[in-house]
Amino acid sequence: MSLWPRFRRRTRRQHTVFVLSGGAVRGAAQVGMLRELLGAGLVPDAVVAVSAGALNGLPVANDPTLEQVDLLEEIWREVAARPPVRSGALRTWVSILRGRPGFDTGERLRELIEEYAPVTDLGDTLVPIHVGTTAASTGSLCWWRDGPSVDILCASAAIPGVFPSVPLPDGDHHLDGGVLSNLPLRYAVSLGATRLVVLDVAADFLPAEKQTALTSMLTGFRAATTELTRQEWLDVPESIEVLHVELPVASSGLDLDFGETEALLVEGAEAARGAIAASGWITG
Repeated sequence: MSLWPRFRRRTRRQHTVFVLSGGAVRGAAQVGMLRELLGAGLVPDAVVAVSAGALNGLPVANDPTLEQVDLLEEIWREVAARPPVRSGALRTWVSILRGRPGFDTGERLRELIEEYAPVTDLGDTLVPIHVGTTAASTGSLCWWRDGPSVDILCASAAIPGVFPSVPLPDGDHHLDGGVLSNLPLRYAVSLGATRLVVLDVAADFLPAEKQTALTSMLTGFRAATTELTRQEWLDVPESIEVLHVELPVASSGLDLDFGETEALLVEGAEAARGAIAASGWITG
């Protein structure tokens, strides 16, 4: 029997896909993860991202260096100082009574993305990035490889009920890609990945201790995404190597407390160091 096919399998070029989950403010932990991953020499051949993961993924796809990680840290610190989500019970009730499409206008989020987006079109990044959104009229998961980066990132981060939907070039309005695929492993596999580096900052499902209209809505959202994520893991072939970097801290809140940003940066780095050491991917 010829050994050539076996030799070819062993020496084929790795295709490493970074998968960045959603997770609202917990997305700050992905910056710490990226610092450790890139510092260890792990560089993506493609990036697949939704929601907060897309906000982190675009700069890294455009320039997968530690300098970009430094920039991301600055961005998250600015976000912590000037949160993109307005607070206050009065504003929430005013939004409800006026029939607005979200508790927040999304204007501050758009301003941040416009200021820091490194490219105007997704297709112009050095490393291909694929950003997921949910089409409001059909409930379909849509993947964008090119198109207006600011609009697509705003749409992918538009948590239903928190931010309004965003019109995109296909003529539909779009919402958070994490609604249907908060950890888009299945799509990453479809790109021909041989290795997945999974930056998982989605919170475990824990009912909120104090129920309000908003916490009840988002708790239901989290419960659904938890089950969908479980199904995504089942569809990852055993032949694919996986480095799963997971933020271990569970959360029963709204994941909108930007006061936790500094701690999350550190926790993400610690999680990545542990995952890299346990994987055996990096030697020497």
